[in-house]
Amino acid sequence: MLYTIKHAAYERGVELEVALQPGREYGELVLRGDADLLAENYYNLQTYRARGAPLVSLATSVTWLNERLLVAPDVQSFDDLRGRVFAIRGQGPQELINRLWLRDMGLHDTMEIVVIPEDEVGRWGQWRKVVSGEAVGTFVTHLYADGPLAAGLKELPFEPYGFIGNMTLTTSRSILAAKHEAIEQVVRAAFDAVRTFKTDRARTLEIMSGEPARLLSAERDFQLERTYDILRDELSDAPVPSAQGILNTYRMVLARSPELASYNPLLGWDLTIASKLVDEQLAR
Repeated sequence: MLYTIKHAAYERGVELEVALQPGREYGELVLRGDADLLAENYYNLQTYRARGAPLVSLATSVTWLNERLLVAPDVQSFDDLRGRVFAIRGQGPQELINRLWLRDMGLHDTMEIVVIPEDEVGRWGQWRKVVSGEAVGTFVTHLYADGPLAAGLKELPFEPYGFIGNMTLTTSRSILAAKHEAIEQVVRAAFDAVRTFKTDRARTLEIMSGEPARLLSAERDFQLERTYDILRDELSDAPVPSAQGILNTYRMVLARSPELASYNPLLGWDLTIASKLVDEQLAR
């Protein structure tokens, strides 16, 4: 999706340089002026905003939890998870959001939860603990779900659950003011990119076959068209956050960082540009 935005921005006269951040202090990049926009790590950026850092998010492409609940073959319902061992990925925000979902479903305190480090099982490999019988279930992101399903696990469907994931465009108030026209064109490019991803398979595959294919193939068994299908289906119809996504992503971080108790997560968003673009779409 990021490279589709890059291509759409170029067509709007804005050249985006996409760079990978080696560390995890994403907020510092914008605050120091090393970058104009961030595209991920929104969940941690809330702690910056709560401390008074002038960060603001403008658009996001995935607003619901893009993971599948994969369970042992004998599991027929959520109740079958009670009293058993549940595996959680030990990296990124997954532990936080998975625990929140389990709490909301009334399951968290009825099971033993084990956090599986990736250096033990590989990237998103905690499902191996379910195949081996050491756990009854786990969450696996859509991009990595084909392997465990082929290994005999099955999906236990659940209702859409709000979550703000990667590809959340975030900047600072000062950059937004100084470069408003260029930033607006990037947000417009995000709307263009969603439309391209959803409706123009050939164009999107052409873009994905370049640098995205190189990056994705370095971390997983990469199949271009299958990856496109998964990513396309994850995208919201417009790059605008859901209210439940903002709330849940705040609640999950609050469990780890109680100092956020007085922080209003709505203050971390400026949807002026996105709202204008939605109005323009409705007027067509």
